[in-house]
Amino acid sequence: MVEKKKSKNLDISEEKSQSSDDKIALVIMNFFIDVFYSIFFIVLAYMSFWIIVVLSVLGFVVRAVGSEQPDELKIFTSRLTEYISQCLNFSSNTNKEKPFPFGKFPD
Repeated sequence: MVEKKKSKNLDISEEKSQSSDDKIALVIMNFFIDVFYSIFFIVLAYMSFWIIVVLSVLGFVVRAVGSEQPDELKIFTSRLTEYISQCLNFSSNTNKEKPFPFGKFPD
């Protein structure tokens, strides 16, 4: 009878250690997921930056030809710079809301 009580106590302590191990594993897994998302959004911000560079050069070429830069190009460039800001804010843990493609593209 005494042995059964000891084994029950061992089972309870073993369950507690497993649950704490599970919590630690969850924290580690969440950390690596956050790192992955941060790297992903930094890469998207980098690619968006180069798109803005190309659009800016295109805008200068259009102005050099003598016409005015189209409003759609101005609006899209503005939205893309806002998107870069959102990506970098998420990657630096300033904002916890995930940007596009997991959220809404800026207006």
